[in-house]
Amino acid sequence: MVRSLILAVAVMLAAPALADGVLRRANGNEPGTLDPQKYTLVSEDTIARDLFEGLTTEGPDNEIVPGQAESWTVSTDGLAWTFHLRAGLLWSDGAPVAAGDFVAAAQRLVDPATAAGLPDWGLKLKNARAILAGTMPPGELGISAPDDRTVVVTLSEPSPLVPYLFSQTPLFPVPRHVLAKTGAAWTAAGTMVTNGPYRLDQWLPYEMVRIVKNPHFWQADRVQIEAVEFYPSDDQEAALKQFRAGAIDFIPQVQPAKLDWARAIYPSALALVPIMQVRYLSLNRRGNLFDDLRVRRALAMALDRETVATRLVHGGGQPAYGLVPRGIRGYEGALFDFAGQSQAERMTEARRLLREAGYGPDHRLKVDLRVPSEAWTRPVASALVSMWEAVGVDVSLRAEEARVHYAALRTGDYDIALSSWFANADPEQFFWLFQTGGGVNDDKYSNAEVDRLSHQADRTLDMAERYRVYAAAEKVLLDDVGTIPLFWTVQGTLTSDRVQGLKLLPDNSTRSRYAVLVK
Repeated sequence: MVRSLILAVAVMLAAPALADGVLRRANGNEPGTLDPQKYTLVSEDTIARDLFEGLTTEGPDNEIVPGQAESWTVSTDGLAWTFHLRAGLLWSDGAPVAAGDFVAAAQRLVDPATAAGLPDWGLKLKNARAILAGTMPPGELGISAPDDRTVVVTLSEPSPLVPYLFSQTPLFPVPRHVLAKTGAAWTAAGTMVTNGPYRLDQWLPYEMVRIVKNPHFWQADRVQIEAVEFYPSDDQEAALKQFRAGAIDFIPQVQPAKLDWARAIYPSALALVPIMQVRYLSLNRRGNLFDDLRVRRALAMALDRETVATRLVHGGGQPAYGLVPRGIRGYEGALFDFAGQSQAERMTEARRLLREAGYGPDHRLKVDLRVPSEAWTRPVASALVSMWEAVGVDVSLRAEEARVHYAALRTGDYDIALSSWFANADPEQFFWLFQTGGGVNDDKYSNAEVDRLSHQADRTLDMAERYRVYAAAEKVLLDDVGTIPLFWTVQGTLTSDRVQGLKLLPDNSTRSRYAVLVK
């Protein structure tokens, strides 16, 4: 009730002021941090991409282009990458940006003391795994600064993805001069300094994060919008009301139940973008509930993905019988071997498998299902419960705020959990979820053959061969039902006609630096 009142007031206050040169964006969940090495939520990443810039960056069409580094070279063995920083780079407080700031960020990412949200982004660097395991100090990481304008990255194995990795939030630099003085408080408004197109101006929890143009950014003359405000939009109905009132310019995710409405009311403002996201069900492997392949397979077969993707999310998804979204050019991955069966055939087989595994009317399989409490998950979660109950599974349902939900996944407080994963236009990062000992392997899945094949693909530079090996790894994962993919996301966005240049890209990124207000 309180949040609804806040949003209603925001609508009334914001609507008359739209000529002020401010871009107003709905932004999903309330951010818990703006620390690049600690982020886990998309809402945090979205803001960080406007506050910081990596050695490389993403251009308006998602291509990787020079960022803080003006150029780079790679050694003939593919293990050493040397980045050359631009001259005169400054933090938003006017202090020089130095190569050591990038080194410090990478070391923070894999330092166990940081408790980084996505440490896997640093695992390609030499010694990263040993550092993350606590057997080597962070100073041994394969990254160094021979001088203030040179960053040398040394890999444990060759990879073609290094320029992409250093364009992403977990490897954004940190201002060592501020961090040394303030510690964890360095991201507070009034203290935080940044090296990107914007700097932090205000952070009012559960109300708004405001960023303003950074005059010290090396391309400040190309940043057209003076200020950007991000509003939490867990209450998506309220966000739509703000959009209709003209108080919000951009909604990055239209709830599936409203897609038909948006098609009818705002056909020119609505865009549907297949993004590199899989919605899947994580199976907690810490106990023995899912040790039996027959149980895992029955749970996967019982789900009617067509109903979920087309009817329940109103075309906001594509049925997923594999892990990796099929938007990667040249990649033809594996699918569940039951993908071609009818739903009736799958359910019959699911019941048989559960009986064979020892479950029946007098001994029903009981599972706990966790979902984030978002509008679109309610009908989906209810449908999952019904589908599983139809084959003889008793399901208890828990729905909680996204931050609580994903914290529970990290600590293992679940049986089955609805989760999601964004990645780039390469299969590699999808397999991070299932690598033994990986930092984002929440369910503690382990399969030696998946590890072997995915690691082989990771270091393969020939892209056709790389994709072939990833497809083989995907087949092993699916045959083992190491996870249960549900659908690949087709995301709806709404953009005001006063905004140009702001668009959702397949990796779910949107950068305000490329946007322009036209009215």
